[in-house]
Amino acid sequence: MNPLKTSLLAMLLPVLGMAGTAAQAQSPAPVAPSTWFTVMGDPYDTTVNTVQVDPVDYDGDSRTMRVRVSRSTLRTSWDGVPYRSYTSNVAFDCDRNKARYLSLSYYAQPGWHGEPDKTVDYTTGPPRMMEFRDVTPNPTQRIIHAACRLVARR
Repeated sequence: MNPLKTSLLAMLLPVLGMAGTAAQAQSPAPVAPSTWFTVMGDPYDTTVNTVQVDPVDYDGDSRTMRVRVSRSTLRTSWDGVPYRSYTSNVAFDCDRNKARYLSLSYYAQPGWHGEPDKTVDYTTGPPRMMEFRDVTPNPTQRIIHAACRLVARR
């Protein structure tokens, strides 16, 4: 594993309230290998809401993180896209304690199976805020806090 990712993961796990090591956090979810951390849910159980994050990507001053979600039931996006799961790129505004989606790739099936049915770019236009509606307990603030804490340590 990349040494930068390993150090980021070591900082991220405690903030998200998770135990273990970066190696233990490898998710065997049904997509290309990556380092995904389960914040809540179970990537093997399609009947529960699952939220996972990948380490923060530093690009100049931007604070971004990949986040993926698998929903327990069919949902419809702001733009009328039906989905059961999605992967996203999220930008964090640590001063405002907010996060917005930069892009979303929607999947009709839970668990991020196959190719996305639709990908939408949200870098322009009205912001689409990361909120995890109807998810309990809602991990939004934990994820924002973790991402911003990592940036502060850098």
